[in-house]
Amino acid sequence: MKHFSADQLKEIGVRILDAAGSPHAESETVCEILVRANLLGHDSHGIMRVPQYVGEIRSGEIRPGTPIEIERETAAAAVIQAEQGWGHVIARKAMQLAIEKARQVAIGTVVVRGSQHVGRVGEYPTMAAEAEMIGMAFVNSYGRTGSVAPWGGAERRLSPNPIAFAMPSGGDWPVMVDITTSVFPEGKIRVTRYAGKQLPEGVIIDSEGNPTTDPAAFYGPPEGALLPLGGIVGHKGYALSLVAELLAGALSGAGCTGKEKEEKGNGVFFQAINIAALLPYEEFIQTVQEQIAWVKSARPKPGVEEILYPGEPEYRTAQQRGADGIPVEESIWQEMLETADSLGVTIQ
Repeated sequence: MKHFSADQLKEIGVRILDAAGSPHAESETVCEILVRANLLGHDSHGIMRVPQYVGEIRSGEIRPGTPIEIERETAAAAVIQAEQGWGHVIARKAMQLAIEKARQVAIGTVVVRGSQHVGRVGEYPTMAAEAEMIGMAFVNSYGRTGSVAPWGGAERRLSPNPIAFAMPSGGDWPVMVDITTSVFPEGKIRVTRYAGKQLPEGVIIDSEGNPTTDPAAFYGPPEGALLPLGGIVGHKGYALSLVAELLAGALSGAGCTGKEKEEKGNGVFFQAINIAALLPYEEFIQTVQEQIAWVKSARPKPGVEEILYPGEPEYRTAQQRGADGIPVEESIWQEMLETADSLGVTIQ
């Protein structure tokens, strides 16, 4: 296991993406978001994605430097065509546009089609929280058959659609919910496989629909499937996944799962809500802080030291990794080295 500072990882990632043909400013945006995911403990959406993205640039799936187009716009909403550009770059611009609209008319909604992988979805509602607003995001994966079995199903139909919400807490980190509607995101299965470990029970099924803890059974052949979030009440995660599919895929015009298509990526639904348009901001923060204190005052059950609020574990992980370095699995690092070498980039 190697450890790197956030600046080191970002610099390495930027050099690789630049060499792959990405404009420098876009490389910096992408790697800033990837490394922040690592800092927060979401390694499945961190720097391990760089070799994947290089492959997608080479295949033409990602088209760096592509200008976005606003196809339709009102005072409160907009539709963006991303033309297969960097998802991270487009998503950041889309949430910023939603925030600007919310400043004017209380609520801003922006949908995106034609975007590539946007990375850790919690990145974008957090932008709204930093602007003293409430942010929410629903994302799907269009142009694919999916990797998640529907509730009661034994084969792939949906994607591990992420949903995220953030709002200011009055503290060092916002209240932030960032989850997939499957038990795990696909990237976490990949991290587990890289580490040579087994998955917990209840995450995936094999190609016959039987439970398994072997990450290789997910990838096949023949392919297994992820299970929807919720365990014995997985119908709830399944329902949330379908809502994300329709908001991010159908409403944006990006499309939903169901067919393998030449163009594939993320459909996006972002919304920003201006707190001050509904009640004084300070009053909202006071209530949030009172609610957090009330929840955290509960007596912990045996084996639990402290109750945390959503977003607090990530903040603490970022503090720890900022001091001790970001861990990178040896197998991931080797893939980074091989990718860099193929582009003529020397890293150590």
